[in-house]
Formats: sequence, structure tokens, C-alpha cells
Amino acid sequence: MDRHASIGAVVCSMLLASAGAWSQVEYHRAAPDDHSETLFLEPLAFAASDSGGCRLDVYVQVGYDNLTFVAEDGRYSAHYELTIVLSDSSGSSVSEKTWNEQIKDISFDESVSSTAYVLHQYSFAIKPGKYTVTCLVGDLEAKTTRKAVRTCLVRDFATAQVAMSDIMLLSRVTFNGQKRTIAPSVSPNVGNIPESFNIFFQVYNRGSRDSLRFKAFVYNAQEQVVLQTDTVQQVQPGKNDIFLRVPHTSLSLGDYALSVRAYRTGMTHGPADPSLAVSNKGFIVRWRGMPRSLKDIDTAIDQLQYIASSPELDEMKNAETIEAKQKLFLDFWKKRDPNPNTPRNEKMEMYYARVDYANKHFAKYREGWKTDMGMVFIMLGPPSSVDRHPFEVDSKPYETWSYFDLNYRYAFVDDTGFGDFRLVTPLWEVYSRRRL
Repeated sequence: MDRHASIGAVVCSMLLASAGAWSQVEYHRAAPDDHSETLFLEPLAFAASDSGGCRLDVYVQVGYDNLTFVAEDGRYSAHYELTIVLSDSSGSSVSEKTWNEQIKDISFDESVSSTAYVLHQYSFAIKPGKYTVTCLVGDLEAKTTRKAVRTCLVRDFATAQVAMSDIMLLSRVTFNGQKRTIAPSVSPNVGNIPESFNIFFQVYNRGSRDSLRFKAFVYNAQEQVVLQTDTVQQVQPGKNDIFLRVPHTSLSLGDYALSVRAYRTGMTHGPADPSLAVSNKGFIVRWRGMPRSLKDIDTAIDQLQYIASSPELDEMKNAETIEAKQKLFLDFWKKRDPNPNTPRNEKMEMYYARVDYANKHFAKYREGWKTDMGMVFIMLGPPSSVDRHPFEVDSKPYETWSYFDLNYRYAFVDDTGFGDFRLVTPLWEVYSRRRL
């Protein structure tokens, strides 16, 4: 099964060269093993039949930027091998299969799109147990390989009167008469799905119940219930397909856990009460261009201090609700979107990619984005070259960053000797040249 769709993130990493005189600083694309935003792997376990047995459906979402496209009569194609390896808890391989796949006859714009992908589904008959699923995507043109790994627990669905399969996130559900069409969301990010997202799972009813109450609890990173839904649905003996809606617009940026529990009808239940069956699922809320390290809207707003005015920051910080903060935040970036007719906001992506890089490389006693080096990097981008002097006899360690296009250098000195470099160039020289 193949589908073409869009994802809302581009991974961009920046690297300062190692110590040495006039080292070069450069942008580069993510390394082959760091394509978490464009290569997704999702194993989901279901009952194979009423009599027992399990089926593991493995979904693989391959972003076009994992592949090399070749022109053929003005259209573009890519060829790749996709390998799935299932290993048990001891590390022994229990199944390995390889498929030859291709994307054919697409336009140049599609071939270079950072939001386009192809979705594959593969099924395996499997026994209950804990497994590691490894996916290898081999680009046959570039001779490169991307890798994604997930662990999963395949439960025994035949031992309980009521059992639930794994939960599938859905990006879209459409109806054509009585026919329902679903689009799985293999990415855990639901932040770009408007209003609410849908989930799908199966319930295996081996008792005499004709209805069940399903309660969905959403937990934040502090394990607090921040959202819950409650619905009663009719069930039949055997397998039942269940769809639930989760209204997530009240959730701020962050990581969440979804727990769906089945109860007897006619009673009210809370998250601590015993249930007939339960299934859990993790998901995240991010917007296009936001790094995975960014956990909440308040931090995202704080990090705007280098480009937002004081009135803009005050308005966002003082908003009374999360929804209001998020709207003001998105409005701020919408005004600065260089290509408002596309789903991406390249300027926001660049800004938060720089913030993320600063946090990873300049943090000392403070978060990296709050350091002087972080500030200069965020506002001006990577320098053209770096001149490092870590062991001068008659001076403290210092660095100078040169920006050839600005015809200017910025100097940093480590007064403490612990790598906490402070800017000695006047601050106004940074703000007068900022490029965001």
C-alpha cells in the first residue's frame, strides 16, 4: 500500500569545525542515521483470527529527501530496497524480508519536496512476545542506507474476555457512502492535524457484552491527565473496529501519552480504576520546523527575544490561555513567512534549527541559546570561519568569528577558563547586522 502525503518538518543540522586556525563552519544535511523526521517506522500488533495468533503490521514512511531521483524523459523516478528485520528479545532474527520499491513519473518539484513521502505497509504472522523491528532503506542510486529501529510488545489477545489491539494514529478519515478510508499517521506528531486527530484500534470481544465504554486519557510529561474523552460504542462478539476522536487543540507543544481503556457500561470510571482492557500510545505535538527538543510554547516564546519586539513578547507571554499564546506565536511567524502559500515556514525552521544547535553546542552554565555565542549564532547564522586560541601563554582563551559577507568579526573571551565564552564586541554590532 503506497500513499503520497506531507510531513511538516525538515531536519537541518549545523556543525562548527574542530579546533584549529581559521576552521571552516558549514551547514550540512542530517547524517544517514539521523533521519528521524523523514523516515518513520511504526509496528502495530493485531489479533490474526478469533482462534488465536497475532499479526504485526509494519508501516514505513519514507520521505523523498531520503532518496535520489533520476530524470527520465522529463519526469523523475527513485529506486530503493526496503528491508524489515524482526528480532526477538534474545536478539535472534525471527524474520527478514526485502522488497524492491520505486517511485515513478513524478515532477521535479515533487522530487525535491521536503514534505512528500511514500507510505508502505507490510504484515507478519508472529507469536506474542517482545520484538525489535529494524528497517533499512537502501537508495540504489546513491548507494546509501537509512535506518530506523523500534521495539514493540506483541500481547496475547486470546487470553482475555476483552482485549484491545495496538492504537493507530490517523491523519485523515474520509467517507464515500458507507465506505470508510483511513490514512495512518506513522509520524507520532499530531501538531499539524487541525482540530482533532482520530485513532483506530480493534477490540476482541469473547464475552456476551453488546456495548463498552471507552475512555481515553492523555497524560503530559509530568504524568498529569490533561485531556480525556468518554464514549459508549456497540460491540459484537469477535473482532470490532473502533474509531475515536481526540480533540488536541488545547494541548501545548510537548510529549504526551495516550491511554485508552475499555470499561463496562453504566458506570463512571477514572484513570486509576481497573479496566477490562487497555492500550497505550505515545504522541507528540510539534509544528512544522520545530525541533523535537522544544517541549512547550512558553520556551518557544522566550527564545524569540532576539528577533521579537518587547511589546510582541509581552503580548504573547501575558496571553491568558495556551490557545491564545499559540495563536499569537503562529501569527508572529506567519507575518515573517517568506513563502506563505506553502505549508513550510522556512524562516521559522531556520530560526529554531539555530536555537537547537546552540543548545547542543554552546551550553555551559546556561542553556546554549542564552549564551553569547548562542545569541550571535542565532541572529547571524554560522560564521564564515572561526579563529580559535585556546592555549595562548599571555592571554585568556579566545575566539573570533568572521562573517565575510558582513565584513565583520566578533570576539569571545573565556574569562573563567571553563569554556564560558563571553562576547567582547559591542552588543549593538550584533543587533545592527542581524539577518532574521
